Amino acid sequence: MRAITKNGKFRVAAVKSTATSRIAMENHQLNSLSGFLLNHALSNIALLSSFLKGEERISIQFDGNGPVRTIYAEALQVGEIRGYARAASEIPAIDSLSEGIGIGFLKVSKYLYNKFEPVMGIVDLQRSDITTDIAYYLAQSEQIPSGITLDVLFSDAGEIAEAGGVLVQAMPGATEQEIEQIEEALRNLRPIGNLLADGVSLEDILALAVPFEFDIVNNSPIDFFCRCSMDRFKEILLTLGVSEIRDMESSGQNELVCQYCSKKYHLEPSDFEEIITTLKAREN
Repeated sequence: MRAITKNGKFRVAAVKSTATSRIAMENHQLNSLSGFLLNHALSNIALLSSFLKGEERISIQFDGNGPVRTIYAEALQVGEIRGYARAASEIPAIDSLSEGIGIGFLKVSKYLYNKFEPVMGIVDLQRSDITTDIAYYLAQSEQIPSGITLDVLFSDAGEIAEAGGVLVQAMPGATEQEIEQIEEALRNLRPIGNLLADGVSLEDILALAVPFEFDIVNNSPIDFFCRCSMDRFKEILLTLGVSEIRDMESSGQNELVCQYCSKKYHLEPSDFEEIITTLKAREN
């Protein structure tokens, strides 16, 4: 859900990412720590993408020296979201979430209309809690004062019960006093997971988070969606050589796994033959 205050000084986004996060956690078979961090990344990317246009795309990647080495998420404005986490096989006990990713950096890439190359920004991780790091990036790289609050509520069984977030960004003309009002409202906001569990709608959550009247300008669902396909994998394999493809076939390496959604594809002998034939034709 995207909104703008009637005074034109703040743009706002709210998201319920419960189903999306559940699918990601199930697809990638994540533990609670990796699932929590990926959920925050997915919620953040959903919020950030809401301010894009059409098929424009944005991605965020956290890389650190902690047990969860990489968190990646990307989204299109139309609501397609995907992401993954790369973690150590065994997660040690940690004292705070900031130790999950550890010391590292955040890279944000935007793929915009009329831009031949992605617009990228890189900042050092501040607290490695994703929300703080995203807010820091927006302030440093885009000079946009932003307030973000995210939450994920787990069930006793360790499954995601509710998840969501709110992003408020100051527009030109917003005063320090008005920004402080937003900050106070976000500080006083009950955890969004609890609000969602109590049946509070996104519009009502926005009303609690934004102490100004606003107009909703867009309200569309988000979905964990990956555009991977066998044809896309074949295009990648066509960047290899004939000998490498033959080595794959002879050694039984016929399973392809999408890193973004963990979907598996299997190459049949006819697929290898097709790829090799195409490669030979390109050589002539």
